[in-house]
Amino acid sequence: MIPPSLLGGQPDVYQPYFILREHVIDRLYQQNVGYWQPDLEGLEHLGRADRAELFVDYLGLSEKQLVRTVERLAADGKYELAASLLEWSGSRFEHSTSVANAKRLVYLKLMEKHQNTDPFKYIIYSGKISEQTPQLASGQ
Repeated sequence: MIPPSLLGGQPDVYQPYFILREHVIDRLYQQNVGYWQPDLEGLEHLGRADRAELFVDYLGLSEKQLVRTVERLAADGKYELAASLLEWSGSRFEHSTSVANAKRLVYLKLMEKHQNTDPFKYIIYSGKISEQTPQLASGQ
């Protein structure tokens, strides 16, 4: 999925293209596939509170189990899954220091993973933990 105009030998546009490429493909997919996915995703509107209720009230997930699971996922390099678990169940433990520390660890790892390849993800992940992003130096 490289536009023919990029094949003409313009190396200065390759990097910006590759940085935005994934987001463009995702957006085109969403526009063409629609909201309802084959796995029933999008059919019902389940929110974070619903998922937190599932994990805590019905599956009995405790704060300690949540932190242990997030740390294990992070150790296995499954940062996106760990972040999703925190987003789904974190509202039930929003005042927990141990959950906040686990969240910080996961989002720092995600920032590290995407710092050189995806500035959009880097900025969003840094915002999740209120981490300041470095300012670009002016080209003077």
